[in-house]
Amino acid sequence: MRQKFNAKFGKPYTHDYRRSSYYQQSFHLKLYHKLKKYKLKYDCNSGNIINLETNEPFLFFSFDESSQQLYANNIKTWSLKKPQMVKNTEKIKSNAAGFYSLTPEGNDYLEFLENSKAITIANSFKNLRELNPKGVILLLIDNFPSHKAHIIKNIAKELNIDLLYLPTYSPQLQPEEKVWYMIKRFLSQIKIDIIANLKKLSKDETEEILKKNIIKSFYKEVKSKNKWNKVLNNYIKPLIKLLNPESNKNLKIQKIS
Repeated sequence: MRQKFNAKFGKPYTHDYRRSSYYQQSFHLKLYHKLKKYKLKYDCNSGNIINLETNEPFLFFSFDESSQQLYANNIKTWSLKKPQMVKNTEKIKSNAAGFYSLTPEGNDYLEFLENSKAITIANSFKNLRELNPKGVILLLIDNFPSHKAHIIKNIAKELNIDLLYLPTYSPQLQPEEKVWYMIKRFLSQIKIDIIANLKKLSKDETEEILKKNIIKSFYKEVKSKNKWNKVLNNYIKPLIKLLNPESNKNLKIQKIS
């Protein structure tokens, strides 16, 4: 198809004009200033990171919220003319908050929020810390207004969670985004018999189906810790080796394109 008709396969690539041309350099610099405070070693055998000063795990988490729905717009297709798409457009939303560990030692966590207010998210931070009681947590987080509230910063400091805010309009630096992408694909392919009966169910029953499928898909996707770890391989590992070369002399860097 590509050679004979010069056809394209995929969904349109979007570029946000508000994103800086130097967003990668900005992220690299922010991460550098965070990591230089710690003496870290990457364990090549386990894939975990150790804080050599405390001999405790150093945990990297990606945190993001998503309003998951029963349909997705990420279907790829061959096209020579405008294709016809048939999909379920039932708009039943569920606000999911996911904490995805970039290393095997961290315990992933997913919960459903009533809202995205700062106090609600602060309680999620407490739940994350209960699941991961030891070590510093470095949390990759976006610039949503409630994420930058004073209560969030105060509770993070109290829980020994170091917040690393991503450059604005740079979702590709958020590993969690890849997980949401796959969940949306999974939800859009839920069995036809369930989709066909949605209108016969109450709103609460439909939301319960949605939540169960989100949970199932989330923990399935985060099970493989190397799957979405472009940030770990391209940014975190090189900086750990640069800042602590003697402790990480056996660490080999293989960047992901």
